[in-house]
Amino acid sequence: MPSKPILVAALAIGAWSMLATAQQADRLPALEKRVERLQSQMESVESVRAIKRLQYAYGHYVELGLWNDFADLFTEDAATNYQQGARGKAAVRKLFFEQVGQGKLGLSEGRIYPHILFQPVITLAPDGRTAKGRWRILAMLGGYGGSATWYSGVYENEYVLENGVWKISVLHSEPKVTAAYTAAGWRDSGAHVPFHYTAASVTKPIPDVANTKAASGTAPSLTSLGRSVNQLAQRAARLNDQAEVTNVLDTFGYAVDRKLWDQASGLFANDGTMELGLQGVYAGKASIRRALDQFGPQGLRDGELNDHVYLQTLVSVAPDGRTAKARGVELIMSSTAGGELSEGVFENTFVKLNGAWKIQSVHFYPRMIVDAAAGWAKSAKPAPGPSKEFPPDRPPTASYEIYPKFAVAPFHFDNPVTGKPPQYPDGVLSVARPATSAAAPASGPAIRNAAELTARLAEVERSLTAAEAYDAAENLIGAYGYGRDDSPSAEGGTLFASQILQPVIDVAPDGKSAKVRARRLDLGGTSGGPGYWSAGTFEGQVASEGGVWKFEMLRSLPTWSAPYPGGWARTR
Repeated sequence: MPSKPILVAALAIGAWSMLATAQQADRLPALEKRVERLQSQMESVESVRAIKRLQYAYGHYVELGLWNDFADLFTEDAATNYQQGARGKAAVRKLFFEQVGQGKLGLSEGRIYPHILFQPVITLAPDGRTAKGRWRILAMLGGYGGSATWYSGVYENEYVLENGVWKISVLHSEPKVTAAYTAAGWRDSGAHVPFHYTAASVTKPIPDVANTKAASGTAPSLTSLGRSVNQLAQRAARLNDQAEVTNVLDTFGYAVDRKLWDQASGLFANDGTMELGLQGVYAGKASIRRALDQFGPQGLRDGELNDHVYLQTLVSVAPDGRTAKARGVELIMSSTAGGELSEGVFENTFVKLNGAWKIQSVHFYPRMIVDAAAGWAKSAKPAPGPSKEFPPDRPPTASYEIYPKFAVAPFHFDNPVTGKPPQYPDGVLSVARPATSAAAPASGPAIRNAAELTARLAEVERSLTAAEAYDAAENLIGAYGYGRDDSPSAEGGTLFASQILQPVIDVAPDGKSAKVRARRLDLGGTSGGPGYWSAGTFEGQVASEGGVWKFEMLRSLPTWSAPYPGGWARTR
């Protein structure tokens, strides 16, 4: 029989353990409510990202005539204002398949059809089941030996969540300005698409969602809550990874703009690769740095233009968060050869090293290279081959012809609605994708008590707040651009369309503020009269005050302007 002191000590320890267990149990219901709120917020942010992915896929599919995949993005009864008011995805498929595709997938040789979407302002309904989005579209219409037309317009779309998948339910497109390539300038359509949003909805893009989950009647357990929090942590991390990969890519574009070759090559992993069209593969950071010198010495010279505009970027992060892929459109306006316009797509890969994302590979597929003054109706240049002065380490991985020929750069992602690989036209460039073998995400740290659960929950809340901040800042800068459309222009004239592109959004660790750098490309002048291009950047700071996002500072830095027509062949 134990002695009395030992017995008393054992009883005290047992009482303390029972008290601690009871106190922990008392804390779990409150923590459960926080987890449920976090789950609702997570679903809202993921919905905004899914809608952007959906609309970017739309742009990629329509540019290349993938009419089946394109139509699958719509609901069965979707309303559109396309020709004849096509209603439903079957009618949309039929319209484009017959009138644009001429009875087949893809585009005929000599046809150009980029429909590039950017500048999103997304508003999610409080119930999280529907949403609205405003987008800018920049299209290049016509074909070789025929016509060439620039088209800048606005989409005001509606979206619906069906069986866990976002789809387009209403598409409303209106032109803002258009111009034949050889016209004197832009022509204002006179159309005005009402804003779906208010200042309040722009500054608070993710609505507060009341917790309507019915009580289960079962007391929450530490194990189940810990598992839920760790799963939410992984989802928040993937959202932030998407944003960080996009930032790295867009930063690369800005470095190339200014011919900052050291900075551009420094964004690659040591064993990274770069393949630009048919110029071959440069392997390793040192080789990539050497390759960049073929485009001229480091640093822009007076009167030189080298804008590499990255648009419609769609990022796919592996489940383990260690690698990622990105597809987007690259628009190049350069002073090369008296002025060139190039357009194509990139399929790049990324790797996370020591917590930071690096470029693993750049693979740019040029679609079109034309003389900037003549346009795509009168000009078509072949893709350049390997440099003799700066030879590549390996030959190009694919052989194809560019505009006026037609080719499809293979997609890394599946259709966001059907979950199936794209349906490619017969006889065009495409390759089978290798099977992915990314490791499954880690389960997260073991959570042993309520204090550890509280700390882990706070960490995930900060992570998700940072992810939400990225979309809030993008909404804000996009809405600002639409607000500038009807503002007086420093260049003069009565027509003005302000396009905001390629934002780099650097969110503070607490998710309460962000620094923003974005490109602007303004189209202005007098409708039907002299027109001009004007380009520059915005540098700003945004912050959240009580959940409401506002600008703290914003300044515009001009980089170049040029008359229309001729464009950047005559920059000033």
